[in-house]
Amino acid sequence: MDHRATGRVLDIFELLAGQENGMNLTDICDVLGAPKSSLFPILHTLEERGYLKQERQTRCYRIGQMAYQIGNSYLRDSSGLDELEKLMEAVVAQCGEACHLAVLSGSDVLYLRKVDSPHAVRMTSCVGIRLPAYGTGLGKALLTDYTLPMLQAMYPEGLKALTSKTITDYAVLEQQLKESRKTGFSYESEESNLDICCIAVPLRKKGEIVAAFSVAVPVYRYDDTKKRQIEQALTIAKQQAEKLLQFTDLGLQ
Repeated sequence: MDHRATGRVLDIFELLAGQENGMNLTDICDVLGAPKSSLFPILHTLEERGYLKQERQTRCYRIGQMAYQIGNSYLRDSSGLDELEKLMEAVVAQCGEACHLAVLSGSDVLYLRKVDSPHAVRMTSCVGIRLPAYGTGLGKALLTDYTLPMLQAMYPEGLKALTSKTITDYAVLEQQLKESRKTGFSYESEESNLDICCIAVPLRKKGEIVAAFSVAVPVYRYDDTKKRQIEQALTIAKQQAEKLLQFTDLGLQ
């Protein structure tokens, strides 16, 4: 049985975690279906304790430093993630592009680790962000085993565009996932970030997908040679990661 006040706090965190520019009091109340008199004291307390911060000009609330510190404690304690990051470093060394590790969190992809590309021009991303899974290469890898009814149940309001190139047709997405089941790779072309391509692979434990690796590369550096290089690097990393997952969940479950 949920505790109502505690549930409100968690609702606020989950809502704001997915908002890059934050939200004001009115919008938060509208989305959560709660009166201002109920949410304002909670928001005020969270702001005072450093779990939220409010921008002076926009009056929008955003995740604060204390919440960030608590979230990072999970990553510090999950030493198994360090083992996966070593594999990611090897991927970057082989192909010269940024590598990400993520898990599925509800209907979103949640970024856990990132190893940057050595190039000056590279994808801008950060650990802890969440994006709708259908719009990213990582997310598609995590959704590899999903059928059309499962996708429709996960996104009952439809597939909303993140960029002008986001796949918003269930049938097209389903066909991509079918192809991913055959090839082992998921692909994204400027669907979550314009000018960025992505190749991803799912990581399985006992047949179930528990996480995914991806490599992101600017469009102008992407060609058939780069594609083969990335696929080779991800294949090796996937094989090694899944061997580790046979004996531990590496903090992913």
